[in-house]
Amino acid sequence: MILFISLLTLILCFLNYYFLYPINQKLFFIYTFISILIFIIACVYIILKNQKIKKNKILTQEIEKYFSLPKSNSLEELKENLKLSFDLINKQLQDQKLQNQLTQKDFQYLIQGLNYLQTDNLCTLKPILQQYHHNKIPINDCFENIHVGIINDNVIENFLLQCILSNIGISSEITKDYKEKKFSFIISKEKVDDILNFTFTKICAEDIINFLNANFTQETYKKRNSYNVLIFKSTSFENDLILNITNQFCQNNQAVNNLSDFKKALQLNFKLILIDYEVIKFDLVYISQILQEYKIKNPQNTILLFSKDRVKNCDFTNIILNDINKNEWLALLKKYINQA
Repeated sequence: MILFISLLTLILCFLNYYFLYPINQKLFFIYTFISILIFIIACVYIILKNQKIKKNKILTQEIEKYFSLPKSNSLEELKENLKLSFDLINKQLQDQKLQNQLTQKDFQYLIQGLNYLQTDNLCTLKPILQQYHHNKIPINDCFENIHVGIINDNVIENFLLQCILSNIGISSEITKDYKEKKFSFIISKEKVDDILNFTFTKICAEDIINFLNANFTQETYKKRNSYNVLIFKSTSFENDLILNITNQFCQNNQAVNNLSDFKKALQLNFKLILIDYEVIKFDLVYISQILQEYKIKNPQNTILLFSKDRVKNCDFTNIILNDINKNEWLALLKKYINQA
C-alpha cells in the first residue's frame, strides 16, 4: 500500500508537469510540493517500518535463543511457543517443589533419628539436633520382649522408626512378608490383616507410644526406663567436658544448656543429677520446688549441687560440692550409679 502511494505521487508529479504547468504555474508548484511531501513521508515510513521489523526479528531471535524455542514465523507463533515453554517450566517447578518437600521431610526424619540415637555430645550435630529437639518426647517407660516388623520402602522413614523403637527397648527389622517370621505387631502405611498393625502417614513418636501403651500394658512387656546422669552446668564447655567423662563410665546420660530443657529432662528418671547453682540462682524458689517434687517421686535418686560459695535454702540437694576433679567425679559415679 505504501509503495502504491509512493508510485502514485511520482505519477502525479509527472502529470502536473505536462498538464498543469502550461495553465497555472502556482497550482503546479502546490501539487508538486504536496506530491513530493507525500513521497518523502512514505519513504520515511517504509524505512522506519523496516527498521522496526528488523529490530523485532532480532528480539524474536534473542527470545527464541534464551528460552531454547523453535524458530517462529510470526509473533503469534512465538507467543504460542512461549506459552508452551512457560507451562512446561511451571510444571517442572511444581515437581521440584514437591521433590524439595519430600527431601526436607526425609532430612527431618534423619535428624530426628540421630536425636533418638542420643548423639547430643557430638558438637557438629548439636545445632541441627537442637533445631528439632521438640520432636523427641521424654519417655519414662520402655518395653521388652517385643519384636516389630516394618513394612515400608522409604529408607529414611525406616531409620527413624527403628531409632524410636530402639530408644524404648524394642527390636525391629524391615520385612516384606510378615508371615515368614513371628512379629509382635507390624508397622506400615497400608493396613495389614491378620496381625496387630500400627499404620502411619507421618511418623510421630507419641502416636507409637500411645499405641504401645494401649496394646502392651502388661508387666511382661512394660518396664521402667532408667537414665544415669543429668548434667546442667553454667557453660557448654563444662557440660561437654563432664558429659564426655561420664560417657566413658556409663551410658544414657544427658547434658542440657537451659532451664527449659532441664525441666523437660526431669520428666525422665535420672539416677544422678549434677546442677550448677549459677544457672538456677535467679529462679531459685521455682527450681527448688520442681526439684523437691522430683525427689518425692524419685527418692532413690541423688541430686548434687555445684557451688563455689556457701549457699542456703537448697534442701532439694543431697550433696553440695565446692570443687571437683575427674577422679573425684568418677568416684561419685561409682558410688551412685549401679553398674550391671
